[in-house]
Amino acid sequence: MKKSRKLLMVVLGLNLLLLAGCGQKLGEEFTEEVNTLEGVTLTVDEESASVSGITYTISNQSDKDISFGQDYILQMEKDGKWYQVEPKGGIAITMELLWVPAGTTDTHEIIWNDSYGKLFSGHYRVVKNVSDNEAGYYLAGEFQL
Repeated sequence: MKKSRKLLMVVLGLNLLLLAGCGQKLGEEFTEEVNTLEGVTLTVDEESASVSGITYTISNQSDKDISFGQDYILQMEKDGKWYQVEPKGGIAITMELLWVPAGTTDTHEIIWNDSYGKLFSGHYRVVKNVSDNEAGYYLAGEFQL
């Protein structure tokens, strides 16, 4: 009787560990300030948000040109804090420099199937590092899955 009770406890414990491990694998907390570049915003098209990608728009209503690359940081909110989502492998991007001239907008698509797989439901944001040729800034756009 005691052996079967111990076995049952071990099996239940393992099941709880497996269930606790389900979900998006999160890395370090992201504590940098975002969206501090006056006149420049990043918005995610909520209609486009899916488990495999998004479409985002950078609107530059400042008087300076903005540059950025194809790289991005994918984050998930947990308990009011933002954590980087860990990719399942390496992330491949092209090293081109993109521009959003003053007074214009530019729209791009991100597909993360190969890098992150399909995301679980939750509150996410994509963070882009942009520059006005004087300083670097983080822009973030949130979306819900």
